[in-house]
Amino acid sequence: MITTLQYFIALISPFFIIGSVTNDKKEEIHPTYVTVAQIDFNSKDKFATLLCKAFTDDLDLALQKQFNKKESIHNHSDVKELSAEIEQYIKGHLQININGKQANFSFTNYKEDEENNSVGLYFRINNIDDISTIKITDTIFYELYDNQIQILYVTVNGNRKSSKIRNPASEVSFDF
Repeated sequence: MITTLQYFIALISPFFIIGSVTNDKKEEIHPTYVTVAQIDFNSKDKFATLLCKAFTDDLDLALQKQFNKKESIHNHSDVKELSAEIEQYIKGHLQININGKQANFSFTNYKEDEENNSVGLYFRINNIDDISTIKITDTIFYELYDNQIQILYVTVNGNRKSSKIRNPASEVSFDF
């Protein structure tokens, strides 16, 4: 015998299934909002590399929102302008403090991975003799998603440390 509750659940369950299938495109592309920042330093080199990985559609949305444009990374008409916009956006949302001093980093390149809907953003931090402490403030895409997650990796002379933060938390420190 079917109870009233079972009947009600059977009646409304198709609407939940249809609703989950017809979510907007962003949910279909990736249901989790995550970026990765990776800093690698070897004292012999005297510089560090910074790689930020993000979903391409999230970066597009952030740049469109900040610069009031509808262009995408896939079809941007001016690569030099796009590079400047990427650098400005990332510098506005990612601060790196090395041994108590604000680190200046410069954009070097980006590489799309269309198969995975992602983009790698490459930066360089010059004039570093050694890293004993590093503090990172990361708010990339926080203006877009309340549930944004940042995964941070820092490797100093082969010693790798990592952390995960979720919006609204934005700071992490590592000691080496």
